[in-house]
Amino acid sequence: MGSHELVKRYLRQLLSIHWLRPETALWRTFDCLLMHPFSFRERTADLGCGDGTLSYVMAGGRLPGYDAYAQVASMKGSYREGADIYNTTVKDNDILALDNSTLRYTYSFGIDHKEGLISKAKRFKGFYDRTIVHDLNRPLPFNDGGLSAAFSNVLYWLHDLDIVLAGWARMLGQSGRLFLFVPNKCFKEKAWLYYLAPHNNGKRYYNFLDRGYNSLIKHCYATREWETLFTRNGFHVVRHEKYLTDPVMDIWNIGTRPIAPLLIDMASNLLPEKKDEVRMEWIDYFTSFFAPIIEGEFGANPSDEAHAFHFYVLEKNA
Repeated sequence: MGSHELVKRYLRQLLSIHWLRPETALWRTFDCLLMHPFSFRERTADLGCGDGTLSYVMAGGRLPGYDAYAQVASMKGSYREGADIYNTTVKDNDILALDNSTLRYTYSFGIDHKEGLISKAKRFKGFYDRTIVHDLNRPLPFNDGGLSAAFSNVLYWLHDLDIVLAGWARMLGQSGRLFLFVPNKCFKEKAWLYYLAPHNNGKRYYNFLDRGYNSLIKHCYATREWETLFTRNGFHVVRHEKYLTDPVMDIWNIGTRPIAPLLIDMASNLLPEKKDEVRMEWIDYFTSFFAPIIEGEFGANPSDEAHAFHFYVLEKNA
């Protein structure tokens, strides 16, 4: 599959899921492209799996017709109060339409600290062998050397990274690999909506748009700082990619975020056939808008001050 086709495949799948928040699909398409060359075998863990959606798409799975906003918490107050609108519990008999035919790998374990998100991750039959509710700040429930690979997009949310990484190194076997997305030192400057925009009148504007995101980001480091941290905890770098430059971050900072609660409430009141029609229009529109941006930015190898995020592939030292 050529690069243009690959970009459109991931972008359309992610826009189908996040159609009312297209800036989310823009960012996550980069994540999927970065992970695309890799596959896992044997015992693996998704550390901070959330509802499983991103990891499933990243691994090549398809979710025909899945809408991330169909089972969110009510917009009547919860959005403005900072609640995680996606952390809603689904019933055991809630079934997803999955297409596993193009999966490149699966996970032995999906782990997250939110019970609602894990209830959703359980629906990915054939992708997660087992799901676990667990705080990743605490030691993982695995034997030493019990895993061959692990992926995480939440390392920077955790508290003491030396303790966490040492524990993750312990659980990986010889030459075990760890795949990470982590923020660059200048992330907070580039995510200006959260950190630099004016938040007057008791931070009303800040609280309305932030919904707790600011407090999640505990660690933002330059290349040398991240790699020093990895080295002292028993890893060496196999691959490093720098991504999310200013044009992408400027779109992500705003997107439809300010009107998201209005859009989600409006979509919930559309007749199913009309909703499907509108959704496809959004997918087509934003695919044509975002695809050239992604193709122009992906693999550009920006300088260390010109990107917001790092992608690392680490290997445990012998």
